[in-house]
Amino acid sequence: MTERGERLVETVVGLDPLADLPRTGWLLRGVRPCESVAEHSFGVVLVTMLLVDALRAEGMVVDGERAMRMAVVHDAPEARTGDVPMPNKTPALREALRVLEADLVERLLPEAPRADWHALEAGESLEARIVKAADKLQMMIKALCYGAQGRGELMDFWSNPRNFEDRGLMIAREAFEALAARAGRTVPR
Repeated sequence: MTERGERLVETVVGLDPLADLPRTGWLLRGVRPCESVAEHSFGVVLVTMLLVDALRAEGMVVDGERAMRMAVVHDAPEARTGDVPMPNKTPALREALRVLEADLVERLLPEAPRADWHALEAGESLEARIVKAADKLQMMIKALCYGAQGRGELMDFWSNPRNFEDRGLMIAREAFEALAARAGRTVPR
């Protein structure tokens, strides 16, 4: 057994709980069954890919691999912390989670994905902005889908402006507007 092989297996085993961890925000609103954190992460990767393609079509230079790597690991610490929903995150809890998550990432991820996670948390690069917008877009697309199925009480999702953060990306803003229109709503400002 090699150290590299062991580290690969250790990383995947360490993140495996994400597949069975339901998104708490959906559970709190009566959506059962609901997507897992791993399913959400896949959705974020998919939206990230589509945003990268759209931005490239506009002529922007985007490191798509870096963006998708960030998307894959964006919720990695939740394999240990669970999914703490936004309404429960006071400033003190948000800060405690930030410290805990950074520590967990050091233990859960090898060097390169760990650097991707830290770059995403810093939020300064175009790629990080794409993933942060994709995270919100995926969540609101899921709210649209669950709403169309008549599952859960989702009104507060549609009234919270923080759920529509486009990170200064016109394509994300356009997607949020299209999403809201499809739901018969407007984007809250």
